[in-house]
Amino acid sequence: MADALPIPDDLVQLQRDLDAAGAALAEYSQRKTAEYRERYPEPEQYRERNAWTEEESAELARLRAAQLELVMTIHRHATTQQALAGRSAWQTEQARKKAAREIAEAV
Repeated sequence: MADALPIPDDLVQLQRDLDAAGAALAEYSQRKTAEYRERYPEPEQYRERNAWTEEESAELARLRAAQLELVMTIHRHATTQQALAGRSAWQTEQARKKAAREIAEAV
């Protein structure tokens, strides 16, 4: 089993940014879902609950796109590419996530 590659600071920061983007996306989606559920509580009002405004849908799409861009940036990073080529991608990914968590917990 291959060892994880050393994780450079910029890759740790990208993971932290990805974690924050995921949290922002989840928070927005959950908040809007709760608002619509409160506004349209009856089971037969499912269409109304799922009819977000254009602005809300655009914000959700923007948050998803931001998250996807970070995923792709991490994937294109030289360390990630080296890990993929050296068959240590899983180990390196886990090390990257752990390093980001440790910084977040220290803050």
